[in-house]
Amino acid sequence: MKIFAFDVGNGFVKAKSEKRTLIAPSMIAKESALGDSSIAEQFGGEKEYQIFKSPMDEGTSYVWGEGIKEAVEARKLLNTYTHNNRYDSKRFKLLSQFILAELASDFEEDVLKDVVVVTGMPSREIKTSADSQLKEFLTGKHLITRGDMEKVVNVKDVRILEQPLGTLLNLYMTDDAKIHKDLKTSTLSVLDFGAGTTILDTYKNMKRIEDESETYYEGMIDVYKSIANQIRKEHDAKNLDESMIEEGIRNNYTVELSARKKIPFEKEANQAINDFVDTLISKVDRTLASRDHIDQFIVTGGGSQIVAQQFSVDFGEDTLEIVENSQLANVEGYYKFAHAIAKKG
Repeated sequence: MKIFAFDVGNGFVKAKSEKRTLIAPSMIAKESALGDSSIAEQFGGEKEYQIFKSPMDEGTSYVWGEGIKEAVEARKLLNTYTHNNRYDSKRFKLLSQFILAELASDFEEDVLKDVVVVTGMPSREIKTSADSQLKEFLTGKHLITRGDMEKVVNVKDVRILEQPLGTLLNLYMTDDAKIHKDLKTSTLSVLDFGAGTTILDTYKNMKRIEDESETYYEGMIDVYKSIANQIRKEHDAKNLDESMIEEGIRNNYTVELSARKKIPFEKEANQAINDFVDTLISKVDRTLASRDHIDQFIVTGGGSQIVAQQFSVDFGEDTLEIVENSQLANVEGYYKFAHAIAKKG
C-alpha cells in the first residue's frame, strides 16, 4: 500500500510520499507555452518541470513542476485559483492527476495498487457537494503520462480533511499515530493563512466548533494584488503581474521587471499587510466574540511567513504560536493521518 498526501493550495501544491516532499506552484501550462529554441536543449540547465498527458484532455500536453514560473510567461500560465467550483474545474483535476503521477514516478511499478490519498479543503466546504465531487474524482484508476513514462495510480481510499486540521495533526500526532492529550482536551483556534483563503477553525476535544470557525475568502493573493496596484500607479509598471510580487517579497521587497528596471516596494507591502491584518482581525473578532476560553492560538499556512508577525502584534495574545515551516505543516499532518489509515488497513 502506498500513501500520498497533498495540499493543493491556491498558490502552491505541497505533496508528500514516503520517497519525498515537494512544493510547486498551483498552476499548469500547455506545452506549447514553452516556445521553441534550436539551442536551448544544448545549453539549458536541468529542467525543473515535467511534461504530462492525461485522457481528460486527449491530444494536449501540459507542463507542471517547481520551475514552471521560470519556464513559462506569466500570461500563459493556467491558474487553479478560483472560488467558483474550483474542485470541479478541468485545470484543478488535471493538476491533481499530475501530482499523483509526480509522486508515483519515484516508484518502480508501472501500476500502483491500493493507494491511500489524504488531502484537504477549506473547512466550510467539508461535507458539501465540493467534498463529494473531489472524493469521487480522486477515487479509482488514473492513467497519466509523465515524460516518456506511463503510470496507473489506483486510489482505493480518499480522506478529505479540514485544511487547518493538518497542522494540528502535525503538531499533536506522533509518527506512530498517538495523539497528544492537549489535542484531546484543549480548546485550540487555528488561523491558516493561504493564498486564496484565510481559515479560522476552533477545536475542542478534537471536534471543530462550527460557531467559532469561519472560512474567509481573502488571502495572500489579495495582498499581492493590492501591492501590485500601488506599484502600477506609482511607477507606471504596466507589465507587472501579481505573480511577481511573492517572488519580490523573497527578493528583499524588490520586483525585477528587467535587469535594468528594479522597483523596491517595502512601503507598499507594509501598507497592504497592515490593511489586510486590520480587516482580518475585525472579522475574527466577529467570529470569536470572546477569546478567554481559547487555550492556544496557532498561526499556520504559507501566508503566515508574510503576515504572521504583524498579525501577532495586532492580535495581542500571549498564547499565540507561529508554526515553524508553516507552508508544509498541513501536508505533514495529512501524511501522518494517511500513515495511520494504512497501518489499520
